[in-house]
Amino acid sequence: MIAVRRVSAADVVDVRHAVLRPGRPRETALFAGDEDADTRHWGALLDDRIVGVVSVMAAPAPDGIDADWQLRGMAVLSELQGAHVGAALVRTVHAEVAAPMWCNARAAVEGFYARQGWRAVGELFEIPPIGPHRRMWWPGA
Repeated sequence: MIAVRRVSAADVVDVRHAVLRPGRPRETALFAGDEDADTRHWGALLDDRIVGVVSVMAAPAPDGIDADWQLRGMAVLSELQGAHVGAALVRTVHAEVAAPMWCNARAAVEGFYARQGWRAVGELFEIPPIGPHRRMWWPGA
């Protein structure tokens, strides 16, 4: 059974690296703002092993989106993708943050965010060397 709890910035790096930055240096999975006092990190645990992560940090949204919090670094280990780990993480973030949030979602997972109540904003854009993304927004609880 998956349990979601708050974790440290250091706890999220290995899953971020494995899922979001494979083949790139580990330090590319460290984000500006990870250690800020108002940044929060969550881990999804299976048998005391972190198998999914997400972070939320203060960052005013671009393009006139009404949100001051950015969801970043959402990642679930490949062997558990599709097993509702990501949905458990997002539900926890929605409950604990409850304020409007935005993110830059990879195009391939835009549907996942839409199923969690997030709305697409604007056109696809490229984040080199990662690939196509779409800005998404969640209106808050």
